[in-house]
Parts: sequence; structure tokens; C-alpha cells
Amino acid sequence: MGCNCKKGGTKQMVNNLNSPDHIRHAQEVYERVISTKTIEEFNQYDKIEIMGSYATLYPASSVTPTLQDAIDKIKQGIELYNVKYKRR
Repeated sequence: MGCNCKKGGTKQMVNNLNSPDHIRHAQEVYERVISTKTIEEFNQYDKIEIMGSYATLYPASSVTPTLQDAIDKIKQGIELYNVKYKRR
């Protein structure tokens, strides 16, 4: 069996889904911005904040998601963290 030691020079994808600080920030954005409005009601600052929160959770992402995709990924990241760490 081979090791997972990056000998081939491949870069491991890193997300901040295990970081309490990044998840806390995403939760704040979700509670303050995402959960209070519909997509049509978001102003430019809301969109910037949502996309910024997505970028902090998924810094290695090579694609720019749609606003709906970013919202979905933020919500999934929060839920995954809560399942993985909060309910032990």
C-alpha cells in the first residue's frame, strides 16, 4: 500500500471546514445575511460578504461559484462541522 506523503509533488486540497474560527465566521454571515433575505434582496455588499465567506471556507477552490452555489456550500460546511464536532 502506498503512503499519502505527497512525494509526487501533488498539492493536497485544503479547506477550512475543520477550523472553528472560519466556521464561526460563516455562521455569522449565514445568520446575519443569508437567512434574513432572498437572493433577489441581496445588495452588492451582501454578495461580497457571502462570496468572501465562501472563499475563506474553500481557499483552494479553482472555480468561482454562483451566488446560490456559494450559499449552498456555506450551509453544507456549517452542517458538516456541526455533525462532525458538536454532537459528540
